[in-house]
Amino acid sequence: MLELVKEKVGARILGSWKLISWVYETEAGEEVDFYGNSPQGMLMYQDSGYMSVQIFKEERAPFKSVGLNTGTLEEKANSFASFSAYYGKFNEVEPGVFKHDVEGSLLPNWLGTTETRYAKIEDDILVLSTPPMETNDGTKIFKVTWRKVA
Repeated sequence: MLELVKEKVGARILGSWKLISWVYETEAGEEVDFYGNSPQGMLMYQDSGYMSVQIFKEERAPFKSVGLNTGTLEEKANSFASFSAYYGKFNEVEPGVFKHDVEGSLLPNWLGTTETRYAKIEDDILVLSTPPMETNDGTKIFKVTWRKVA
């Protein structure tokens, strides 16, 4: 399942990264696209020690109204279900193991939590994976692949 990285990533993680894919691995070892074949997203790691990430499904249904505080409950639910975002401080606590101290998140339950990510960088590709996570559909490992923005 999860291959732990033993190489220090350090300053190579700094910068902006564009999303390539977001998949999860099931207990049976099957990889599934979490937001479909072509999700979009940006990840930023700054030398200030802050990170920010936003990921969304490529095809999201627009609201019938354009106002920020408008939309039906169904439109809002679909919007929430097709978007993920959080930000906070980050630190490489051991080689290839990053802790994200969440200060702001679309998911209120993440506020004040620490998210662990295993990082591996080869050339301009960054792969971040999670520890095994319990979900309503069983245990999953999420793997997000990014390309560095030049």
